[in-house]
Amino acid sequence: LTLTKDGNAEIYVMNANGSGLRRLTSHPAIDSSPSWSPSGRQITFTSDRSGSPQVYMMEADGSNVRRLTFAGSYNDSPAWSPKGDRIVYAARMGNNFEVFVVDIAGVSPIQLTLGKGNNENPNWSPDGRQIVFSSTRDGKRDIYLMSADGSNVRRLTTRGDNFNPSWSPRTG
Repeated sequence: LTLTKDGNAEIYVMNANGSGLRRLTSHPAIDSSPSWSPSGRQITFTSDRSGSPQVYMMEADGSNVRRLTFAGSYNDSPAWSPKGDRIVYAARMGNNFEVFVVDIAGVSPIQLTLGKGNNENPNWSPDGRQIVFSSTRDGKRDIYLMSADGSNVRRLTTRGDNFNPSWSPRTG
């Protein structure tokens, strides 16, 4: 398990039974929003250690911390692709948040959403072919689905006040 803890918001890991609590980050900045890679060998997270919230990744033991995002004034909500080769996240561009994807080498992030409203809280489908996210593009915050390349966007909910979508894992 990963968690964010302390008044300064640091990243910790612990066993599922609550034992073995171990701190992974130790920085005056806020470190939050941890997400495990599918292999369990790496963690991506948000940190403002560069002056504004950006997406970072590190090894599961807290070593080899490296920054993945450099554009956008506020980057958050990183989530690993099922193959572990890409990370989707939300970035503030001007006045709105947009959904981006970056490969784990940090090379050339690709903007997937563009337009009105805030597009946030992205998450991959279990097969990696789709991304679900929340958006205010139609006035209220609803859940939308798009192909992993940003095409074929469609709204899934219509009542507003919907956010933080997550896929159930594949079963059987």
